[in-house]
Amino acid sequence: MKKTLIKEYLQFTKKEQLGLVALLTIILVFTILPFINFRQATIEKDPVIENAVAELKNKTPKEDDVADNSYDRDDHNSRPFAAAQPKGRLFNFDPNTIDESGWKELGLRERTIRTILNYRSKGGHFRKPDDLQKIYGLRTDEFERLKPYVVISGQQVSNQSRTFQKPDAPSYPPRKAVSSIDINTADTSAYIALPGIGSKLAARIVNFRNKLGGFYSIEQVGETYGVPPETFERIKPFLQTGAGGIKKLNINAATYEELNAHPYISGKLAYLIIKQRKTAPIRSAEALEELIAQTNDSFDKVAPYISF
Repeated sequence: MKKTLIKEYLQFTKKEQLGLVALLTIILVFTILPFINFRQATIEKDPVIENAVAELKNKTPKEDDVADNSYDRDDHNSRPFAAAQPKGRLFNFDPNTIDESGWKELGLRERTIRTILNYRSKGGHFRKPDDLQKIYGLRTDEFERLKPYVVISGQQVSNQSRTFQKPDAPSYPPRKAVSSIDINTADTSAYIALPGIGSKLAARIVNFRNKLGGFYSIEQVGETYGVPPETFERIKPFLQTGAGGIKKLNINAATYEELNAHPYISGKLAYLIIKQRKTAPIRSAEALEELIAQTNDSFDKVAPYISF
């Protein structure tokens, strides 16, 4: 029985046999491959290319090209050429009037001369010797060589003729003296005249005064919404209470809406007053104070505006 099982296990189909042969072949190829020496193909050199490369190696750049490339590489502050001696004759000259032949006599290159003439033709002007450094292509050594000989005509005259006048200080109209005002009779214009009070704050103060029925104290102006404490301290010396009377509410006749519209009377206090009146009229300040004790209202603020 065991022999039969082993025999069946070791038997392969034709497909399995072909697969096994292919696998062994691949393993054999990759085993032998590292030991095979391949000849490196030699590339024949093209004689035309070789001749072109040789010509490029033997070619020397022109003198002007060397100068221009040196300037481009080192920007405006290129190093002077050690081997080349400066050419040209030095003499006093005005860079604003000297012509092309004069620049050539000074030893400048044609390319730099064209740059200078183009700069002048477009309205450029040299006001001082150092302005020559603005010329693109003028090397540092060339500028240092020419600088002592630069003479700009009319330079001293133009400098002396320049006069600088200090601008006049702006003049402002004199500030009007602030006058004291009556807090109960002053209109918005009078409040605007006070320091730090604009049209909006002035309107708010007058509106708050009307809702109250008038101010009985200067401190009430500072209670106006939007008036900063520091602003109120500035205007406080100019505020005074005059003969203006306080408009009072009849606590036993005013409606709920009238009572609730007063800044010092809350909706809860107005409700308690109406409720108390249904039982009996409020005849004294003490009775009002008992009602106010049930709310967050201030008796001292409300009392001046109530009549019985």
